[in-house]
Amino acid sequence: MKITFAYWGNYTIAFISLFQKLGINVIPPEKTNQQSIIEGAKISPEMYCFPLKANIGNYLTAIKKGADTVFMVTSLSGSCRLRYYGIIQDKVLSEAGYKVNFVILNQNFIDIYQKLKKISGASFWQIVKAVYFFFKKLHLIEKLEKKAQYLRPREKIKGQTDQILRETFPQLEKVRNLRELTKLKREIKKKISEIEIDSKKNVPRIGIIGEIFTVTDGAINFGIEEKLGKQDIEVHREMDVTYHLKKIICPWKDWQIQKKINPYLKSTVGGHGRDAIFEMLNYTKNNFDGIIHLLPFGCMPEVVIRPILEKIHQETGIPFLSLSLDEQVAEAGINTRLEAFVDVVKNHYNNKNH
Repeated sequence: MKITFAYWGNYTIAFISLFQKLGINVIPPEKTNQQSIIEGAKISPEMYCFPLKANIGNYLTAIKKGADTVFMVTSLSGSCRLRYYGIIQDKVLSEAGYKVNFVILNQNFIDIYQKLKKISGASFWQIVKAVYFFFKKLHLIEKLEKKAQYLRPREKIKGQTDQILRETFPQLEKVRNLRELTKLKREIKKKISEIEIDSKKNVPRIGIIGEIFTVTDGAINFGIEEKLGKQDIEVHREMDVTYHLKKIICPWKDWQIQKKINPYLKSTVGGHGRDAIFEMLNYTKNNFDGIIHLLPFGCMPEVVIRPILEKIHQETGIPFLSLSLDEQVAEAGINTRLEAFVDVVKNHYNNKNH
């Protein structure tokens, strides 16, 4: 078995580690790029949501390198079309002449354990250790991304933070055990401490909300966090894998979200629709200076809640930008809209503070 999976930003590093720890032969997906998106879109259903097309593009590059099995996490409940991804992707690849097996995991810990055991033959403790190591890497990735969100607008030498991240993530991929991970963490901490920043600098804050794949993968959203940081904007993003897992582990979290958003939406719409409303309300309450909503074109949950986000924008006056992403979107167009929005945010910030 030669297994591959969809590229998912920096999280890809943690998934590679999981398979390697289980002794599975893994062929990592290449970083999502315009060519792979075009190749995936070419054989995908035209009106299906964008992540499916990007995923298929990832699979194709790995299949051409010898991958024969696709590993993917899905959801067997709710309104999001993610629940159909495995079936659709399998059919699309088969009709295009690519014969691969799919290992589809529901977001259920028992199912995940059983599937990992079946494809790896590993013992219970081997799986526990591999999953633990996976989460240690995942936690470090999210910690570094959040640290960068704070540092970018305050660094005295522009680009220093991202240069350290570009050097660090390939090193993290090569780490094979906890001892090496601890050593790398010390090295990263030292490098970050050497970044010169203006700690007294006050900057506008923008909250990023939307569908999890779109907001967390810089290859999909054209590195929006890095672009905003370079324009002296501090970015906040609550949506990540840890946030999503907390919701699975703590079912009452959804109840808390629903209670907060009840004046705007009284039922679930699937995906991360309710989360986006909840996060926008929190950002407005915490006096943020702008909100960016990222969604894949055709994403039903996000399209349904977009008018609600517009309503909150009108009620509060907080600058709001909704960016719908698909294979037709060009980076130049995104840059133009971002630059215009940043001007609006900075004017809002200055008027608020003077």
